[in-house]
Amino acid sequence: MSYVNFRWYFFSFTLSARSQTARMRVWRRLNSMGAVLVKNAFYALPASTRHHEQLTWLVKEVEGLGGEALFLETAPPSNMTGAQLARLFTQARDADWAALERELTALLDAVRDAPEDADAGSGKEACKAGLKRIEKRIEALAAIDFFPGGRGERVRALAAEGEALCSGKRADRDGGVLPAQDPADWRGKTWLTREDPYIDRLASFWLVRRFVDPEAGLEFAPADSSPQAQPGVVRFDMAEAEFTHVGRMTTFEVLCASFRLERELPARLRDIIHSIDMDETDAGPPEAPGVKLTLDGIVSLNPDSLRRTEQAMLFFDALLAACKTPNGESS
Repeated sequence: MSYVNFRWYFFSFTLSARSQTARMRVWRRLNSMGAVLVKNAFYALPASTRHHEQLTWLVKEVEGLGGEALFLETAPPSNMTGAQLARLFTQARDADWAALERELTALLDAVRDAPEDADAGSGKEACKAGLKRIEKRIEALAAIDFFPGGRGERVRALAAEGEALCSGKRADRDGGVLPAQDPADWRGKTWLTREDPYIDRLASFWLVRRFVDPEAGLEFAPADSSPQAQPGVVRFDMAEAEFTHVGRMTTFEVLCASFRLERELPARLRDIIHSIDMDETDAGPPEAPGVKLTLDGIVSLNPDSLRRTEQAMLFFDALLAACKTPNGESS
């Protein structure tokens, strides 16, 4: 985005040290507008008719409380660029999205971990009520996410996953429903995909080995071939396959949803793989470019498809562990 000729509002206020309640009131008002604090002195907002009206009223409110307020419209400060200012907004909202994501994840984990003999009806109703509250907060947060970093899309996708979970189904990214699969029905088979595997095929077979069948076999077909169905063979990530892309879902996401592995495979991991496979790393989690770079190294060092897959197994083990750690912000 170009910030040439982009205008900004800056707001500063002072109130008596004895007016703690009044200061908190003004701070909450600024926070609800989506303002960010710049250099511990001024609150900033992108210039707009709505923000002009809101800040004009806030000046009067501060003065009515016995304080003083300054409201400016200008270009960025001399020691900051427009891109740097925009980044402050992105960082602030990403922190808000991360907090909401943790709350949403805890709600979904509680539903998944509920005993099978628990009252399913009351559990689903509690889930729906919790999701309704969170969806309202998603709408409010989206309204002040002026320079989106992509994290909001991830939270929305997680909320859609929650709706599917509460309904007892698993939805794809386009609203369809993927039927549940029993891992026992897919064991003792050979999994077949195209040669020269990259992120989606590598991650998909890792999922199969780790969560469906530890003894699963693997074979590769020429990239331009279209193998027919065969007894004991499961085709994946290829035309006419038993498991492949559905809408905007990668094969990895389809396998995860089909085998109900959302609890074991955090949304952060799924989003990293999705963004790389869809060539959308700029909008994906911040780790996505680094994961892609490392994966490119594995591919470069291992031209043999089978050897590459073996090397990728440990890589995805490590990536999963990182996504489950507190610093990885498991979701």
